[in-house]
Amino acid sequence: MNEEISTASSRLCLGRATLDRFVVELFQQPAYELPESCLLTEHRIILNLGNSYNVEQWYDGCYQQSQMDTGNFTVLPIGMNRRVIWDRPIEFLLLQLEPVYMQQMVLGLSDRYQLELIPHYKRQDSLIHQIGLALKTELQSQGLGGKLYLESMMATLTIQLLRHHAHWTSFTQTPGGLSKYQLRQVIDYIHSNLEHELSLDELASIAQTSKYYLIRLFKRSMGVTLHRYVTTCRIEKAKQLLAQRNLSIVEICHLVGFQSQSHFTHLFHRYVGITPKVYRDGL
Repeated sequence: MNEEISTASSRLCLGRATLDRFVVELFQQPAYELPESCLLTEHRIILNLGNSYNVEQWYDGCYQQSQMDTGNFTVLPIGMNRRVIWDRPIEFLLLQLEPVYMQQMVLGLSDRYQLELIPHYKRQDSLIHQIGLALKTELQSQGLGGKLYLESMMATLTIQLLRHHAHWTSFTQTPGGLSKYQLRQVIDYIHSNLEHELSLDELASIAQTSKYYLIRLFKRSMGVTLHRYVTTCRIEKAKQLLAQRNLSIVEICHLVGFQSQSHFTHLFHRYVGITPKVYRDGL
C-alpha cells in the first residue's frame, strides 16, 4: 500500500439526496485510512464510479486485500464494524438504507421468504452500475428528475440487490417469522411511538403473539434483534432532529425516548462514533 496515505479526511461531497428512509451521496476522496467505525446503524452500499484502486479492509475482524475496479460495489449490513485503507483518489456512490426500507422491499417481493443481507466485497452487477451512473447524473443535476425519478431508481437498484446479492430462506425451511401484517403493525407502532418507553408487552399485543415468540420471530424477519432495531430507529430520528437548531440536545433526548441524557449520549456515540453535540456541530 502507498505509504503516503493521509490520516485526515478531505472528502468532497459532489451531491446528496435525502428521502424517506434512504440517503444517496456522491463523494470524491484522496488516498485515506478510515479508522474502525462503530456499529453501522443502517445498511450501506458503496459503489466505485471512478478508476480502479487497491484497498485493505477489515470487517468484523475479517481481513481482505483486493483491487476495486470501476463498477465494483461493497455491501455492509447494519451492525457491522469497519476499517478501510485505499491507496489513491477515488469517486464513489454511498447509499444508506434504513432496515425498514429494505424490509418493505422484501415484503413487496415475497411473503414466503425471509432475507439475510450479508456482507459482499468486490461485487459486480451491470444493472447496479448503470443505475449508479444514473444516480450520479441526477445528484450532479441537483435533482432535476424529481423525487419520483430518484425513488424509482433506488427501488430498482434495491430490488436487484435483494434478488441477486442477498441470502433468501424459505419460511418452510426455517419455521417462524412474523407475517407481513404482523411485521407492518409492529414496525409502524415503533415508528409512531419512539418518544415513549416501548415495552415487550405492548409490542407483543400489537403482533398478537407472546413476548417470547415476538423476540425470536422479529429477529428472523428483520435480521436484527428487536432491541437493536428500536435503538437504531431512536438514533436515526435523533440525527434528524439534531439538524433542527431550535431543539436542545436534552429535548431531543426525550423526543426519541431516552430518559437519561448520559445514556442517550453513550448510545449515540456507540452507534454513530461521535457525540450528539459533535454530530450537530458538523452539520
